[in-house]
Amino acid sequence: MRYRLISGKNAMPEGSIFVSLRLKFAAVLMISAVTTLLLALLIIPLTTNLVVGYHTSPTQVDNRLDDYIRDFADYVSEDKVRSDDAAAVVRWTKLHRYVHLVVFEGDKAQFGAADGEILEGDQPPMIDPIFTDNVTEDNSANAEVIGKTYTIAFADRVCLVSVVDYSASMVYDTVLVSGIIVALACFLLTMILYYHRQIKAIVSLSGEVERISSGELSAQIADARNDEIGNLARDVDAMRTTIITKMEEERRAWEVNSQLITSMSHDIRTPLTTLLGYTELLSSDTENLTDEQKKYVKVCAEKAEQIKMLSDKLFLYFWAYHREEEEVPTQAYPATLLVEQLLGEWMLPMDSEGFQVHMDLQDLPSDREITVNVDCLRRIIDNLFDNIRKYADKAYPVRVSAELIQAAEGRECVRLTFANRIGKPKEGSSGTHVGHKTCVAMVKLFGGTFEVSSADGVFSARLGLPAEKTATLGKE
Repeated sequence: MRYRLISGKNAMPEGSIFVSLRLKFAAVLMISAVTTLLLALLIIPLTTNLVVGYHTSPTQVDNRLDDYIRDFADYVSEDKVRSDDAAAVVRWTKLHRYVHLVVFEGDKAQFGAADGEILEGDQPPMIDPIFTDNVTEDNSANAEVIGKTYTIAFADRVCLVSVVDYSASMVYDTVLVSGIIVALACFLLTMILYYHRQIKAIVSLSGEVERISSGELSAQIADARNDEIGNLARDVDAMRTTIITKMEEERRAWEVNSQLITSMSHDIRTPLTTLLGYTELLSSDTENLTDEQKKYVKVCAEKAEQIKMLSDKLFLYFWAYHREEEEVPTQAYPATLLVEQLLGEWMLPMDSEGFQVHMDLQDLPSDREITVNVDCLRRIIDNLFDNIRKYADKAYPVRVSAELIQAAEGRECVRLTFANRIGKPKEGSSGTHVGHKTCVAMVKLFGGTFEVSSADGVFSARLGLPAEKTATLGKE
């Protein structure tokens, strides 16, 4: 038998000695076997002697013999049985096993009957001692055959009838078999209780593991057992502790990365916007710049645009693949004003690149407000227009519409729809679907929806924003 020492977080309680389940099983098996053997050797004979002794006591024997003879006398009287009608006597013995009747003619045994068979003369039913016409009694505890002689009035005459009870052997066999069954039952019960205890511990540990797998890591798994199950429980608890530690480290790393990405995105976009504005002004000053200077300004504008694109892509990857769902600050804004402002910011850039944008906001009521995070909503709209610039066909107009619809559970929703004809992608553009994932992730933060579809060469994106009536109007 091998023993192993456990140290560290999953160590056994101090002073405990590791005992293998195999050793425990062998010990329980040996104890059960010895207990069963002792029960068979001591209790079964004692019980057998007590039961058989009670069964063969003079009082019990007399009562049984008297009951037998009364029943036989009633049978003879009712059926008018003759003293020589052996068949009738046999029929009665069929109903009374372990009873031997001998009918006498004078002092001589005429015939006997036992267990539905006729016995000639005083022939006993294959047991000892041999019956005679005298009363046979043996009141010892080990007697197997006890009998008495009575006078019975048959239909034709009065005869002596010897009634012998040899049921002691049947009682002995029954008690012995019952004792063996009880001993085996004790053995099985001991083994079942042992296995029940082990299975209960395994089921309990399984439940704890299931709780951990479902994300409930706060409950400690404590088990003072000194066997393999106890070691397993301590190992699982150590794993739970490790998971909690790793999750805490990941949470802290997430917070650091979140602050870094957010700050970097904000800090880079602010100077880039200024830089792009100045390069655009320099590019438009064609009179005061030489050809070489114009070339340098163009390169600066392209690189600044490239930096802006890379920073936006970094932010999109951050949102699409790393950001967990969490609460963001939201505020209620008039739906018409906010939508017009965010969409209007893109009208001039789209027009300068040759896109025709048709906006239809007539179906958007003026008495509705939407509760959103403006920064997230602006990034969603920026992402949509940026995709339109990359993949839309300039020969066809881009249609943007807004309407109020009924959403799930009777709630209202402002739905913005962006539709464009799919064209040839701009050189250097490659679709990663990160923008779509980012929009879905951000719009969920304030209870909105985002869907895209493509059919017959037309790409559509639908942005749903939760809406309510303006508070001031509602009070009126």
